[in-house]
Amino acid sequence: MEESAPAQIEAIDPSRATTPATRATSFLERAVLRRRLRFLTRRRELALRDLGGFVFESHRLGDARPDLSAAKLAALDALDAEIDTLQRALGAHEELTVLHEPGISSCPQCSTIHDSAARFCPGCGRPTA
Repeated sequence: MEESAPAQIEAIDPSRATTPATRATSFLERAVLRRRLRFLTRRRELALRDLGGFVFESHRLGDARPDLSAAKLAALDALDAEIDTLQRALGAHEELTVLHEPGISSCPQCSTIHDSAARFCPGCGRPTA
């Protein structure tokens, strides 16, 4: 079981992924990269929510843990780096991250995040429908 762990780490390592100068050409290669990109995007959303909850609970309890928050930020940075590498390899860079969590929407005018059941944007006041 210990032998499979290093192989898994090598597969996840962004430095071993497709380099920015290289583009995925075969259909199978692009499919594998797209699947990995979707997985990493969902994982990034969860990591961001985890970091936000951690910061809030640390503040609420008055127990600052800079070592743990630094580790969470480093993990997010590694995710972003791999996502960027995969987007370059696929030629599909997205400037705006689209949230896929149900119940969360963003205003098309001002990009303020709000509840999907809200009728008006809390940022600019425009109707959300």
